[in-house]
Formats: sequence, C-alpha cells, structure tokens
Amino acid sequence: MSKILVTGGSGLLGTYLKKLLPKAKYISSKDYNLTLEKDVIKLFKNHKFTTVIHLAARVGGVHHNIQEPVKYFEENILMNTLLIKHSYRNNVKRFLGVLSSCIYPDNIKKYPIKEDLLFSGEPHKDLFSYSYAKRSMALQINSYNKKFKTKYNFIIPCNLYGEYDKFDEIQGHFVGALINKIIKAKKKNEKYIRLFGDGSPKRQFMHAYDLAKVINIIIEKNINNSFNVATSENYTVKKIAKIALKACNYENAKLRFIKSMPNGQMRKDIDIKKFKKFLPNFKPILLKDGIKEIYMKKIRRI
Repeated sequence: MSKILVTGGSGLLGTYLKKLLPKAKYISSKDYNLTLEKDVIKLFKNHKFTTVIHLAARVGGVHHNIQEPVKYFEENILMNTLLIKHSYRNNVKRFLGVLSSCIYPDNIKKYPIKEDLLFSGEPHKDLFSYSYAKRSMALQINSYNKKFKTKYNFIIPCNLYGEYDKFDEIQGHFVGALINKIIKAKKKNEKYIRLFGDGSPKRQFMHAYDLAKVINIIIEKNINNSFNVATSENYTVKKIAKIALKACNYENAKLRFIKSMPNGQMRKDIDIKKFKKFLPNFKPILLKDGIKEIYMKKIRRI
C-alpha cells in the first residue's frame, strides 16, 4: 500500500489536498524544518514513504520577494535539495514537485509558454531568487531521472488562489489580497480600491482546490510526465480586479493604480496542451465563481 508524504501540509494547496488524500502524512514547518538536513533525516527515519508530494516553499507576493531575496532563494534551494536527495536514499518511488509559472523566462517571444522553453532565458528580476530556486528543482528532478532512472516529475501551475491563502497585502498573493481590500473598502464605505502597478500585466489564476484535484489524479493514474497546469482564462490585472468587484458586489468602487510600484512580470501565460492531453475532461472553477465563493465565506466569518 502506498504511503504518501505531503510537505507544506498546512498551506493553501496542502489544506485542499487533505480533502482528497486524507490518509497521507501531512507535515508543516511546525513539525520539521526542511531546510535542516538533520530534520529531513529524522522525517524519513520515523516514516517509510513510497510517494512524496512536495508543496512546501517559502512563498509571498512580489514586494516581499524584492525585500527578502536571500531568504526566498536559500530556503527553497535547501528544502528542494534535501527532500529529493533523501527521497531517493529512502527508496521513494514517486516524487512530485510543484513549481510555479514565474520560473519561466521573462520576455518570451511567443505566448503561451511551452514547457521546453523553461531554460531558454532568465526569469523576471522581481522574483529572480524564488524563480531560480524553484527552477532548480526541475533541474534536480531531471538529473535524478537521468542518473538513477527514477520516475520523479513536476508540474508547473499558474497563479493560485483559495480560501486558505494569506490575505494580507505584503505576503499574500494577488487575488487573496484583492478580496481582502474589497471587504475592507466595503466596510468603511470607501469608493476606491488601490492596486500596485498600472493594471496591464496578464495573469492566469487557478483555484487551489482544482490543482489539488489535478495532483490527486496524477497520483491515482500514475502519471510520470512533467507539464504546465492552468486554466484557459488569461486576464489583465485590471480585468481581474473588475471581475472581483462584481463577484464581491462592489461594482461602484473605482480602481486606482499606484504606477510608481512595480508591475512584476508582464506576461507569463502558459501553454496547457500537455495538461489537456493527460487530463482531457478536467473542468476548472471559473475565476468569477471562485472569487465569489471565497468572498461569501469570508464575510460570514466577520
């Protein structure tokens, strides 16, 4: 019987995955510090796993990445290296790494971005430390497969959002922080929603519960390929903000963009032909419906 380890078990994606894989072993930084080899050795000594789903990462918004580049690079590099190394040493048969679309090169000439362009240029400067650390995990997995004939793989999802995300403006992701801003503005009857940048960058967003479902299918069907995972919805930040205002019943509010703040990567929409090949019948939650669901749950708690 397969015994599954899920790192990052208390995070956005891990919390949703618990609904689908309740018998797996979920760990967080409170249980083991995955940047310390002694803790990783202890983890594998205490448990015997056949499958590792590696979700744990130092994550945050663009502005926190800019402020703390060393933390984002070192912690992610250490976690990835130690988990892959000790998974192999402890005869783990399946290792699935979850990366991020920000690892792709900036200023790609042709969109959407295909998987074979991963190492064709540098990632965007605002997320370079996090991006290189996550990109290195793909290189590590490929190296182990080549050297040791393992069947480890990774997926590269687009931006995520969900009920269990961080909702603060500094460390939170865009959709979560946006919903929080709208709730606060409604409460104070403010007529403006302020957003960093000029609203022109384009983004794909997938509900984290959908990605959890994808991971579950990959494990169930023993899919060993590496590929992008995203929805076909690809909107500007301005359009996403308008969708959110409507979903949160606050369409009368106006958007104000702080153009002195960085936009981040202008485009990073990823190709999903391989994803559709391996999961042809998968139907993701529409962005407007996902935002509305999260908004309704949050205001019920206030």
